[in-house]
Amino acid sequence: MSVEDDKPHSEELQDGAWVESIAKARAPSSANVRAHRVPSMVKEIHDYEKYYVPKVVSIGPYHFGNKKLELVQNLKPIFTMKLLLNDKETLKFLYDKLGEPNMVQQLRNFYEEGSTGRFSDKLFTRIMLIDACFILYYIRNIFGVKYDDCEELQSHQIVYVYHDLFLLENQVPFKVLQEVMNVLPQECVKIEEFISGNILSCERINKKWFDLNNIDHLLHLLHCSLTKRGEDPNRKLEPPIKYTFRNVNELADVGIQFKKSVTNSLSHIEFFRSSWWRFSASVKIPSITVDDSTKPMLLNLLAFEMCSHNAHGSWVTSYICFLDSLIDHPEDVKTLRKAGVLDTLESDDDVTKLFNDIGIDLVPNNLAYVEAKNKIQKHYESWRNTSFSQFKHEYVKSPWSFVALLGALLALALSGVQTYYTIWSPKGECDDLCMFLKMNHHL
Repeated sequence: MSVEDDKPHSEELQDGAWVESIAKARAPSSANVRAHRVPSMVKEIHDYEKYYVPKVVSIGPYHFGNKKLELVQNLKPIFTMKLLLNDKETLKFLYDKLGEPNMVQQLRNFYEEGSTGRFSDKLFTRIMLIDACFILYYIRNIFGVKYDDCEELQSHQIVYVYHDLFLLENQVPFKVLQEVMNVLPQECVKIEEFISGNILSCERINKKWFDLNNIDHLLHLLHCSLTKRGEDPNRKLEPPIKYTFRNVNELADVGIQFKKSVTNSLSHIEFFRSSWWRFSASVKIPSITVDDSTKPMLLNLLAFEMCSHNAHGSWVTSYICFLDSLIDHPEDVKTLRKAGVLDTLESDDDVTKLFNDIGIDLVPNNLAYVEAKNKIQKHYESWRNTSFSQFKHEYVKSPWSFVALLGALLALALSGVQTYYTIWSPKGECDDLCMFLKMNHHL
């Protein structure tokens, strides 16, 4: 039998093997991963080194060994012993507990596959323990304290450490933090106050909002504090409609005002129609602080939602997309700033650019804020082409046109008064009034 005769049979076997390989294909096992790397598609959009790589301290395995971070790395053992009050027995107890084989494997699974393979079990355990102690010492003894009181770190390094602790690729399991806190005096480290002090957080967090045993890491805890008291997922929602409103000032033309939300939860946006004047309505939006640290903080929260299996509601993504849909021009930022929705010392142009840049290629949850957005759209459609809306756009938003309108109305009123007294008043009073009106008319 020739080679050509055997070729179809070989191809048939290859096809059969291919079918078997397809049938045996399984999704990558990443159910246990809680600390992800930044997705490659995100790196293509935003500057990875600038927004996602730590500047002074590495936490966890992803950036361990970075030469640029050696200064603070050398301070970690010092801070560890200060936290534990130089108690070597406590240090050994924690090392042995975190170094148990089952615990080590559980902690390794916390990170993406292959990212911890270069570390032995002993070195990996040391990284977990030392990094957790560093975080807790920073929260207890450095954060919120006068920068001059810290001898080991300069003021700019203290600020950078704070930012580095909320990077997606710079996390240790919250379980490790809890293990260390268990051996410290009660309420020695108040992580809730640390999270509440974040520039994106507006109030003290409450442990009742979430179960700390289900928290993955500090960035996850910050996310939970920002998205607390979300909409009931079991509540029946109406389907989203087509939204045609484009920015804040376009909505202002149809009587919609913007106010700061009382709840301060990014998952909660409300629409209210005025009970005494149907033209007027208001939208309550959670406020957000905008400064130099806002963009990296938001980008890492967005990356966290993108990597999470359940996306944790995608509330930060949906919130940014909603603000981006409202902000087209610096005037839109000015309106939201005056309403207290945006707290910023940055220029209105810079804030506009920030939200437009962050909003690139984001995919929000279509059902997020659906009730409020549907009501906004219906109000917008019902009032967009009304005479009152056109009057407001034509005169109220144009000062000179409004002044001219007032002048015309005043002249018309004076002419009416003059005509009335000419016809109905006694002659003497009429002459005096006419003289007065003429003088004012010339003025």
